[in-house]
Amino acid sequence: MKITSKGFQNGYNTLTTQGDSSQMNMDFGVLCMNKGDSATYNEPKESIYVLVAGKVTFQWEGKKETVERGSCFHEDPILLHVSQNVEVIIQSETDGTEIAIQRTTNPKTFVSQLMKSEDLLCGSEQRGAGLMNEASTRIVRTFFDRSSCPETNFFIGEVVSYPGKWSSYPPHSHVEPEIYYYKFLPENGYGFAEIGDDVYKVKHNDLTAMANGVTHSQATAPGYAEYYIWAIRLQDDVVMVTNAVPEYAWTAEQGAKYFPDI
Repeated sequence: MKITSKGFQNGYNTLTTQGDSSQMNMDFGVLCMNKGDSATYNEPKESIYVLVAGKVTFQWEGKKETVERGSCFHEDPILLHVSQNVEVIIQSETDGTEIAIQRTTNPKTFVSQLMKSEDLLCGSEQRGAGLMNEASTRIVRTFFDRSSCPETNFFIGEVVSYPGKWSSYPPHSHVEPEIYYYKFLPENGYGFAEIGDDVYKVKHNDLTAMANGVTHSQATAPGYAEYYIWAIRLQDDVVMVTNAVPEYAWTAEQGAKYFPDI
């Protein structure tokens, strides 16, 4: 399904809520702030605060740090990851600050961390090069999963797709629900989200929700770069398994022959 943004207001803008009809089993929303605004959270859930754009001061567990991100397209992520019942205070130092917030129930505790490039499971990695005639070349930034934070209930990161390219291809599925939250550069750009046999036109600030076991893939219009946060709500204490659609899996194999040589 697609959730269309109707324009964000200053403050927290809800896109999904754990237990709602989206079946995503997680909260996802966008906090919009101007200079001098502040917000305080103390959630009974594992929480992730991803700085999409702007300059903010984070305070948590007696720590305080000011960080800045000018462009989610060109700069690596900055995010604060905390376990349940950790108070987080966010002070915006600029106008137009945007923070994407993900939350889900998780009774396990772990060391809170403000994560930058060097802390990520995988920083800006170009994937797809040399495959599919470069049709799926993209930048992938993986924040963390259970290999780097065993207590987490999230597998989460960002993708920057080049204009006219695909990502998350071949179509694949997993039983865990997943969301994509989109940005485009320029902002009037668009892409197409394939979810099962349905295709949705997605625009700036839209969100798509992929329910358990539904195949999904993504294409970007020529002329426009596409950014999206992907967040997967892992099953409690179950290893995630991803399955490519067998009919199309050959396209990602090393040495695969494509038109016009096929």
